[in-house]
Amino acid sequence: MAYAFRSHEINIQRAQSTEPPRVINKTGDLVDTFKEYYEGFDREMVIAVVLDDVNRMLGIYEVSRGGVSESEVSSTNVFRPVILMGGSKVLLVHNHPSGDIRPSDGDLRMAKSLFMLASLLDLEMSDNIVLNAESGEYESIHAHPEFRRWLGEDLLKIATLMAGENLSDEQREAADELAKAVADASL
Repeated sequence: MAYAFRSHEINIQRAQSTEPPRVINKTGDLVDTFKEYYEGFDREMVIAVVLDDVNRMLGIYEVSRGGVSESEVSSTNVFRPVILMGGSKVLLVHNHPSGDIRPSDGDLRMAKSLFMLASLLDLEMSDNIVLNAESGEYESIHAHPEFRRWLGEDLLKIATLMAGENLSDEQREAADELAKAVADASL
């Protein structure tokens, strides 16, 4: 039996510019950029921002568009462009057309799984932002109490189980400090 394969080519080109690359050091800088983009958009849309190791913006791309209350996010759609662009960090922004910037349970689940996958790919998931384009208000999912609790408690348990052994008090303390630093970190 013969198999037919479709060939696909991905061509990423760097354009030369006389302008210096944009550096994103604060979430607020990013929100200002996207507020206009999302204004009047009546569906949920997820945008990814690819950054290098010193927060220079390498690219922006649309990860997914959904309905009025959710958008399905594939990890492949998030991370493939980051890798192809040579990025080391990715930051997600999505809108809630309802105007409610509180992360949903689905938003929290997505943020947790993408955080772990980024770690496995040796990438940094810098943040995951929910934006209200009309008011300019936003909330960081990484600053959400449930996400912070997960970083400090559940993720440590997962790492312990994956290591197949119990952590010493010293290792547990170091892991707790690392989890706190990650949870407190912001762009």
